[in-house]
Amino acid sequence: MVRSFPLNLASSEPTNTVIKDKVILLISPEPWGQNFVSKHHYAHYLSKNNKVYFLNPAKGFSKVPMTSMKVGINEVETNLLTVDYLNLLPRLNYLPKSVQASTYRKQSAAIQKAISDKIDLVWSFDPHRYWDQSVWNADASIYHTVDFHPGAKYEEKIVASSTLFLGVTELILNEHKRKGHLIMHAADVDGFKNIKNRELPGLNTIKACYVGNFHKHIDYDVLQQLAKENSDCDFIMIGPIADSNLSAGNKIGQRDFNDLSSLKNVFFLGSIPANELMSIISRCQINLVLFKKEFEQIHCSPHKLMGYFYTGNVTISNYIDAHKNTDKDIISMVEDLEKTPAFFKEVKTKLAHFNSPEKRQKRIEFAIQNSYASKIEQIGKLLEDATDSKAFIPNNNG
Repeated sequence: MVRSFPLNLASSEPTNTVIKDKVILLISPEPWGQNFVSKHHYAHYLSKNNKVYFLNPAKGFSKVPMTSMKVGINEVETNLLTVDYLNLLPRLNYLPKSVQASTYRKQSAAIQKAISDKIDLVWSFDPHRYWDQSVWNADASIYHTVDFHPGAKYEEKIVASSTLFLGVTELILNEHKRKGHLIMHAADVDGFKNIKNRELPGLNTIKACYVGNFHKHIDYDVLQQLAKENSDCDFIMIGPIADSNLSAGNKIGQRDFNDLSSLKNVFFLGSIPANELMSIISRCQINLVLFKKEFEQIHCSPHKLMGYFYTGNVTISNYIDAHKNTDKDIISMVEDLEKTPAFFKEVKTKLAHFNSPEKRQKRIEFAIQNSYASKIEQIGKLLEDATDSKAFIPNNNG
């Protein structure tokens, strides 16, 4: 098939991958922005060997129903373009199933026309939109779920209509009738190597960091207790504290923010671009995960952990199902968050033990073994087994 674009591929990536020289439409429930989670990272790494269109959520709807969608395409990296559009109808996901189905067919046709390239692979992370993957006329499709979606009425439809079904934990996969494949969260190894000398706020030598969205699922009472009882430690808070491309309408309450901000050893740094994250967390000695007990199932596989592991530093966390069998030297999970303050003090006073060279090496190797490049290789092999399409059989003869 003749392509209408020149591929500028990175020679450092594997050359025997099944997923190469393809046009990929990646459907994300979170728009492109400076904050990255798995969807953004997959798009970045896939674009090294493919041309990737990152389909943002709809930016509203046409003023006159069923008229122009105003599809816009912008290049953000080499071989990586974002696609913006308007829904043809307002509140599309709330309309009857038949109306959604016909509208999504029309919208997908308009998007494909704007893209102009023949789509080889659709890779969807979105349980709400385009739940019939066949509307894209692609050679193969993937549904990759990284969260629980109790409000997604037609998620089973997208699972059934996909060539390949992937999930980050068995707990999530077990929610669906169709057998899926376990693909643990990946590590942005290339980005993690980009470490610059960056000074952190605070006068204390020991620093603990928390990375993520600051929403109501975090136990802020425990976090405040840690900060108050450990005045010899600085607590570095990294992540959006207002609406962002990841957390619109889901942010820290004003009272919790004021209470924490008033403490002299707590520092909110706000959103940090993905390629600058390691420059900050690598300067800390302790990593934190503090989800309330009632939200442990929802956060059964936090994306932040691979970055934590790559620092080599100890991670103190609530129970996380995805890592129930992970070496305890890699992640230290407490049975109950009420025990966190006592354990934190133990870790603080025995940092040489908890961050010993042997333990640090284990954590770093675990992250490297779960790199995005390795996950894409693994998924490519699964895709090859799942499809008879010759478009996904690699040409090893050049």
